[in-house]
Amino acid sequence: MPNRIIKESICTSENIDQLTPFQETAFIRLMVNCDDFGRFDGRLKVLSSRLFPLKDVTTEQMQETLDALIAANLVTVEQGYGKPVVIMKTWGKHQRSRATETK
Repeated sequence: MPNRIIKESICTSENIDQLTPFQETAFIRLMVNCDDFGRFDGRLKVLSSRLFPLKDVTTEQMQETLDALIAANLVTVEQGYGKPVVIMKTWGKHQRSRATETK
């Protein structure tokens, strides 16, 4: 995964302001784990272990966080390859894609 640059506009985003500090942290950690198309494995155990590898985050906490990100219009979840896939909704506006194919 390439390194990501997080723009300072994240600090004044009304969508992000709806989130709790934990949910905002999860959103930022999701950004740095997504592929070049703003997609990431949406299975709750995978999200918990990849976004918070050193913390004990339950699947219930992760589901609540994912629901909050959806409600804030920041992500959507779709099915792909037989599993849920989290898709960052404004990815193309904020990131430059170098890959030609999603992982």
